[in-house]
Amino acid sequence: MKVHSGTYETSTDLIRTWALASESRYVCVANVHMTMEAVDAADFKTVVNSADLVTSDGMPLVWMLKALGLKSSERVYGPELVLRVCEMAEREGLGIGLYGGTPSSLDSFTSFLAKKYPGLNVTFSWAPPFRPLTESEDQKVVDDLRNSQTKILFVGIGCPKQERWMHAHRDSIKAVQLGVGAAFDFHSGAIRQAPAWMGKSGLEWLFRLMMEPKRLWKRYVIYNPRFIVGAGFQLLGLRLKRIAFFSILPLLAGLVLLSGTVIPELPFQSAPEARSFRSYWVSQTNPIASDSNPGTKEFPFRTISEALSREMLQPGDTLLIESGVYAEELRPTTGGIGATSRVVIRAAPGHQVTITGADQYGKPTKLNNTLWAIKNYTPLDHYGDDTLYQRDLIVADGIPLKPVFQRSELSPGTFYLEQSGFSKANILINTGSVEAPIIQIGKRGSLFKPGSEWTGCDDPLAPGWFHLKNLTFTYAANQAQSGAVCTGPEGTLLDSVRVVWTNGVGIEVIGNNHEIRNSMANHNGQSGINGSCTDCLLIGNETSFNNWVGHDPFWEAGGGKWIASKRVNFLYHRSEGNEGPGLWFDGDNEDLNVSYSSFDGNLAAGIFVELRSEAVDIKRVTISNTRRLGWAGSGILIQATTGVSVTNSRIVQNDGAGIWVRDDDRAESGFNRFLSNQFSSNGQIPGPDVADIQIDAKDITHLCSTQVVGLDPDMEMTSFLYEVAEPYEVLRGSDVSHHTCLVKY
Repeated sequence: MKVHSGTYETSTDLIRTWALASESRYVCVANVHMTMEAVDAADFKTVVNSADLVTSDGMPLVWMLKALGLKSSERVYGPELVLRVCEMAEREGLGIGLYGGTPSSLDSFTSFLAKKYPGLNVTFSWAPPFRPLTESEDQKVVDDLRNSQTKILFVGIGCPKQERWMHAHRDSIKAVQLGVGAAFDFHSGAIRQAPAWMGKSGLEWLFRLMMEPKRLWKRYVIYNPRFIVGAGFQLLGLRLKRIAFFSILPLLAGLVLLSGTVIPELPFQSAPEARSFRSYWVSQTNPIASDSNPGTKEFPFRTISEALSREMLQPGDTLLIESGVYAEELRPTTGGIGATSRVVIRAAPGHQVTITGADQYGKPTKLNNTLWAIKNYTPLDHYGDDTLYQRDLIVADGIPLKPVFQRSELSPGTFYLEQSGFSKANILINTGSVEAPIIQIGKRGSLFKPGSEWTGCDDPLAPGWFHLKNLTFTYAANQAQSGAVCTGPEGTLLDSVRVVWTNGVGIEVIGNNHEIRNSMANHNGQSGINGSCTDCLLIGNETSFNNWVGHDPFWEAGGGKWIASKRVNFLYHRSEGNEGPGLWFDGDNEDLNVSYSSFDGNLAAGIFVELRSEAVDIKRVTISNTRRLGWAGSGILIQATTGVSVTNSRIVQNDGAGIWVRDDDRAESGFNRFLSNQFSSNGQIPGPDVADIQIDAKDITHLCSTQVVGLDPDMEMTSFLYEVAEPYEVLRGSDVSHHTCLVKY
């Protein structure tokens, strides 16, 4: 039976992630009783091993994990986990449900929650009868949970019944289910909990046996000794024959009852070695900070890169950074090995940390009233002949200057690289001010990139599974299409990370199982977040005001461009004022979801879906004020792809069409679905896309393949336009259901 070696924090964090994404998951809170049930019933072992998370509720399981080499294992006690999850749910606004207990215990538990977590939303509560549910009763539970918008469901009907119930409902209940046993009764006061010292020392079984001897005697007298024997033989690497097992059961039962507790650790030589998770510290302000220090809080490192270069950080370790501006490139060569053992690199609690790619230069030479010069400058390397690939980044008084490529184009807020030899150059700066600016010059490109200096963002052999938290990255002199922050190939979590004012891409997400939450990629020279990712989650992020350098908005620029990605969720995303599409799915994407998000004031398209990006689901989004650039200015632009769904969204005041399905020779377009959306005042500026909904097609088959339903009959619509290329035909109407082809679909 699998048991995860985690903590309250990692367990709650996983539950939060799943609940915010409305994923169907279930969690088993495991103890000796559950373990022995899995030993006795192969189908129940399958139930437990199918769980998404199995925590170590009982101390014997913790001791066993430690004996197997996981020395940092901690107890994740079910009733305590319930409280921590409730605290998180209150903070995140997630509805919780209660299934189990008795009506009186549920009432008491609900009252307890209302006092302890006044902002918690209990969306479902039911004490089922002490018998199997009928089919109609079971379906009613599923329907009620679905209608209640419950995101986390606590199931308290006892082991193994609750685990079997969660397993049976994992596909029908779209929530995170937690099997919590008697937690309702504990917190309602119906059953007393053991003192904390008894729980930590493994004596909780004795306390509970004294409280409920008739109900629990069999569990502790029979199961505990069998567990000890099985655990011992597992550690010895032997298999116990059933006949020998039962022949010594009475002896072991007597020993356990006499000893009063189980043995915490068995010192077998064959147990693998393990290490505890460690924390290291970096500080710029501590007067005794030095890169020759051991990296403790009392004797911290002075630079982040030194702490990473020593390869001391192992899976599960944490690097805590105190406040400061660190002019460094971070190149971790050792990562984590999974979601519960990431290498954590974060600002120490209460501290503000900035990693910058620029160095201080000082004041430049004055040429005239507003023109200044940096002489004998060595340009940074760049690739390609196009001047847009230039990496040089000049910051004046804290604001990056836009590069121009002719001296005559110098205007306030720009700089020009004037080559004066084979290697040296002069930088001419126009700040628009007669006061001498304080200059910083970008020197470093990728500020966080796992692997060596020469490792690319897309290198599958680079380390992964990092957790970056509360860090700001800025002034990176990265080239176009390259990220100032690279995630590595797998499992990296960016939490409350800011990537701002870089020369190229803010964040580059390549690989799988990445998560970006509550982060910001704004004011980057080309785009905010670019990706090619599988099974990734982006939640609560913002990508705004990107492409300040001035790249072609139809090439990689804007809020972010995604290629060849699968199963990626964008939730609560904001994209505003980008000089390019707010979100761009370009080329062979599949199964993408954009929900509860807003796109305002972006250039050419709010959301752009094209070139075989199929099964894209856009729902409950707001897209407004998209600015026209030539032929494009739509809220949602769809071309050369099929299977795009737009539902329950508000699409208003865009320069072009609200939704434009554009005919494109590169691939088939059609078979989309637009359901229950609100349109208003689209087509603000004349162009080829002029309607609230505009569908172009090569023939009547592809024209009629798109379904438009659920329109509000009272809503004032600007127009509908359906166009067939050959032979030319235009159909107009205020109610698309009047068109036979659409009804037939």
